Amino acid sequence: MKYVRLASLVSAFAFAALLLPPACTVAASSPSPEAAVLGQEARWLTAIVNNDRKTIESILSTNFKHITARGKLLDRAQELATTDIEPFTMNATEQTVDFAGEVAVVHGLNTVIRSGKVLSRERFTDVFVKQNGSWMALSAQETAI
Repeated sequence: MKYVRLASLVSAFAFAALLLPPACTVAASSPSPEAAVLGQEARWLTAIVNNDRKTIESILSTNFKHITARGKLLDRAQELATTDIEPFTMNATEQTVDFAGEVAVVHGLNTVIRSGKVLSRERFTDVFVKQNGSWMALSAQETAI
């Protein structure tokens, strides 16, 4: 009797699994929008530190703008021209992500370190827009603290 009930239960679960839409299994393995944006943010910082111009180019949107901690406004071409090997690391913390449709705004704190010494700490705002399935950097701004 127990075997019949167990077999019925297994059959019911198997039938129910067939009725689930295939997207359910795909969605579980896809990163959340927040994780995708923060992943792109981390990829961008790593590319800057490693002088990986090709990756930086792939992240910056065509109309990218950057206001530096010193108040200078750079367009995409100027930003790419400042890419060079820098012997420093950047540690981004306190990151939050807010969404407005296909736009994501990242706020955080960046600590720049060289030779074990803190060079600067900056609050930052980075704006990403989803274009052709990828989160592209549209704007960046830092404020020295």
